[in-house]
Amino acid sequence: MTHSESETEKLMSSLHRGLLGLLLGIVGIFALQLARRLLVGEYLIGIIGVIVTLGTGYWILSLFFEGLQER
Repeated sequence: MTHSESETEKLMSSLHRGLLGLLLGIVGIFALQLARRLLVGEYLIGIIGVIVTLGTGYWILSLFFEGLQER
């Protein structure tokens, strides 16, 4: 029975990572639009957008590598 629990836990973990990755991707797209404000001279909003974009990219990559390690 521990085998089925393990499979269920893996499924739930995979679903969690997938949903979190999807939401982070949406946030990253919005942050990328904020980062484009650097080109028109709005530096504060642009820098915040760059920082958030880099943070979400790093978080998505860490979710990906966590999933690979779980395999």
